[in-house]
Amino acid sequence: MVDFLKKKTEINTTQMVDKIEAEVYAHIKPYGFRKHGRTLHRFVSEDISQVIHFQIGMPSHRMGGLFCVNLGIRIPECSEKVFYPKMEKKKYYHEYECTIRSRLGSVSGKNETWYDLRKKTDKIAKSIIDEIERYVLPAFEILSSREAILEHRKEYPLLDKMSLNVALEECMIYGHLDNIGKAKLLFEEYYQSEVEEYNDKVKNGRKQYLKKGERVIFMEQDITAEKDGYVTLYGANHGHIDYLDKLAVSLGLR
Repeated sequence: MVDFLKKKTEINTTQMVDKIEAEVYAHIKPYGFRKHGRTLHRFVSEDISQVIHFQIGMPSHRMGGLFCVNLGIRIPECSEKVFYPKMEKKKYYHEYECTIRSRLGSVSGKNETWYDLRKKTDKIAKSIIDEIERYVLPAFEILSSREAILEHRKEYPLLDKMSLNVALEECMIYGHLDNIGKAKLLFEEYYQSEVEEYNDKVKNGRKQYLKKGERVIFMEQDITAEKDGYVTLYGANHGHIDYLDKLAVSLGLR
């Protein structure tokens, strides 16, 4: 869990993060990274992005004086859902545009880290550089081509904590590599798994924990918990399956 700051701190958050980011950038610049605001970015295999991004906490969310470091890898066809994206590319891409995503802390097997700017910035910078050196750069070096991502992605689950559609993304990569047979096979396997999950939710529902007095509205159900515990919500949204049907046609898989 994140330890929120309980008191306002008289610190210049922007300047302090600037200083820390500059130290990190100086360390990884020789590896081909370029600085774009809060994003440190490099291209590998011409169009695959590898991203290290500094995110400052919002005071309105009680996160003032804190920041975290996001990590990402963007494969164009996975993000754009076309086998052959336009060759024109931007100078850099944001972490939220990536498909393989994580944060410092998580990538080393701990909880995600929110750095407290009341502590010494040199120690924070050293901690970030150490974790990037030990866990991030080695993974980035391996996952630097489509073929390597297909072969080794599953070896780095801590760098891939936010992905829900690995099979679909592998389908996109195989399609980009002109292996349409493999792409179609993976797509249909993923599609069937989504249909089975949808049917299970329709038939058996899904559990959601509510505290006494909490209310949830789902489909045609309106439930207010009489006591703490789980309630069963029946029904499911068919929207994702509809999207996959259209995607299969646009990709030429059906």
